[in-house]
Amino acid sequence: MIVILTVFAVLVLYDLPRFIRRKESIKVIAIYISLMAASLIVSLFLAANKRPASPAQWIEWILKMIGVVK
Repeated sequence: MIVILTVFAVLVLYDLPRFIRRKESIKVIAIYISLMAASLIVSLFLAANKRPASPAQWIEWILKMIGVVK
């Protein structure tokens, strides 16, 4: 897991200064951060030998939470 965290840290430290130097919009930086965070979470789950929940399970949980499905 340390290797995965190190790789993601290096990628972020390599890419973010480029975004700032190019003066990219905040939308681009937000999308980049959200994609990197999602990738990191999935990678850590896989490294721990745990399957992450499928998108169908997430959608079902959200629909149950707002009361659409019982």
